[in-house]
Amino acid sequence: MVLPRRRLSLLPLLFFCGLLFPATGRAQDASPPARTSGQDVHLTLDGFLQTRVSYGLRDPAKDSGERRLDRTGFGIRRARFRVLAGLGRAGAFMQLDGAGGTLSVLDFFASYRLSDRVRLRLGRFAGAQPRSLILTPSTRIDAVDRAAIAERWARQTIGGDGRDFGLELQYATPRAELLLLLHNGDGDWDRLRGNFRQGPSENDATRGLDTEGLALTVAGALRPGGPDGLELGGFAGLNGSRNPNTRFLDEERGRNYVTYGAHAYWGATPGSRAFRLKADVLGILYQARSRFDDRQHTFGASLLGAVRLHPAAELFARAEVFDPDLNNDLDQDTYLTGGASLSLSALRGGPYHRERLTLAYTALLPASDLAPTEHLVILQAQIVF
Repeated sequence: MVLPRRRLSLLPLLFFCGLLFPATGRAQDASPPARTSGQDVHLTLDGFLQTRVSYGLRDPAKDSGERRLDRTGFGIRRARFRVLAGLGRAGAFMQLDGAGGTLSVLDFFASYRLSDRVRLRLGRFAGAQPRSLILTPSTRIDAVDRAAIAERWARQTIGGDGRDFGLELQYATPRAELLLLLHNGDGDWDRLRGNFRQGPSENDATRGLDTEGLALTVAGALRPGGPDGLELGGFAGLNGSRNPNTRFLDEERGRNYVTYGAHAYWGATPGSRAFRLKADVLGILYQARSRFDDRQHTFGASLLGAVRLHPAAELFARAEVFDPDLNNDLDQDTYLTGGASLSLSALRGGPYHRERLTLAYTALLPASDLAPTEHLVILQAQIVF
């Protein structure tokens, strides 16, 4: 058994680094997660922490009458603890998050491996969806957050954390992956929404809820150059849950929708290549509210480029556009992000993601000339254990 605040000058940045990474020099790059095993039984415990110091500025539009707001402070972005248990071909996985001050469950599912290439999962998890969402692991995010278009997609579809209740069939080889997901279409834990767990003794088989069916999503990727070479993929789905995330303004019920997307990556993981390029597009076509209305068509696109300056340092820049509806005259929101990451663990020959500092600036240039421009400067420390 093995268990193994307005402007930020250089001086405050160095001070924040010391606060956020006090124990870096004592960390062991090669230390594995805690594991225990015996014959067909194994248990793995691991997790990670992402802490931040941030400066935010809300710059109102000229002649809007609003006052300028700014804020500086510290916070915890993610604090995760993961447990993976296996018994032969069967397994169970649970991921907890404590960043909100209390523990909450993100993922909880059972799995069964039919063969070396085929796996079933049942429970609540991140399944077939945009590659730029949860399929990009939290510890391998290019900047300090995932692409804004992906996060906005989630809040308007299955829910902000990108998870849903469902049954998934996965076929995976070293060069390709295919996911087929039958799911509720709403990942909310509320029993009136996503968490359908009625029992016969309750004398109410539907809990008074009427939907138009489940959701079906398929996603796939080809990686002819290996895990950090060329990757091409996409997804498509149909959601009949009519969940509250899809409501138009203050309407009572949500809408059905069709969703789609594609991606092309050259180097998916930070620090993995001398030059990386990542492109993503996604869209949502909502059910028309009447036969006289056009269907709302939401569309987003993202392009990221990164250059490795050193085996332990990388510069990155990302530009994104998000249009709430291609069928009207509203302009699109624009997000611009730029920054750099430094891996303290890679300086000692360890994995790039293990101990990582990331400094990023993001600007939101809103669609409306009357809306404020938002600015964020974030320094984030990541420790994976």
